[in-house]
Amino acid sequence: MSEMPPMNSVPIQHPPAAGLPWEEPSAGLGSIVPTVMRFVTRPIEAFAEMSLTVDLVRPLAYFVALALVGACISQLWSFVLFDSYIGVVRALAGSQFEKLAPFLHKPGALQLVVGLVITPLVALIVLFVWAALVHLMLTLLGGASRGFAATLRVMCYAQTTQLAVVLPGLGGLIGFVWRLILEIVGLSQAHKTEGWKATLAVLLPLLLCCVCIAVGIAAFGAAVGQALQQLK
Repeated sequence: MSEMPPMNSVPIQHPPAAGLPWEEPSAGLGSIVPTVMRFVTRPIEAFAEMSLTVDLVRPLAYFVALALVGACISQLWSFVLFDSYIGVVRALAGSQFEKLAPFLHKPGALQLVVGLVITPLVALIVLFVWAALVHLMLTLLGGASRGFAATLRVMCYAQTTQLAVVLPGLGGLIGFVWRLILEIVGLSQAHKTEGWKATLAVLLPLLLCCVCIAVGIAAFGAAVGQALQQLK
């Protein structure tokens, strides 16, 4: 009699993720609302349900839609609270405010429209650059078990944090911290990797960018100081 193969030799097949409401083939624009609510209320489950095989057009469309929503809210607050912002600038600038006044104008209709057009384009460029940096770091840490597309999907759905700009003032800071958390959760779920690897993959590029900006500002300041000394 031939021996039966051991049961543990059969590889376990994990079922593919069911997909989010936004990723269903027949999903309409209305499916974006329940998808947003899942990332707001149950982010771990939402990223676990995220499909890794659906066309990338869906996550990218989600990203652009949330970028537009965030831009609309930001432009609205800029228009409504313009006078309050001017008051803060006046208090901080003191006697130097008169020099800044010519550059401070209430945004008009054309400026608002141009801002809504440019914002998604800039956001898409930043999206691909940031996703590439994070994926490179995650690869170096040995945590990128899936391809770049998985990381890109996570970054697209992390755009849900744009909704934080509905809070004037601190909304940007809250959204920034919230986005970092969503990216860490999403990477750990999408790549099935440890949380510390996902955390370092997100924070190390951010730290590197901060260092580069600080060095650039210091170099610019030194160059300006040297130029002023030569003028004396």
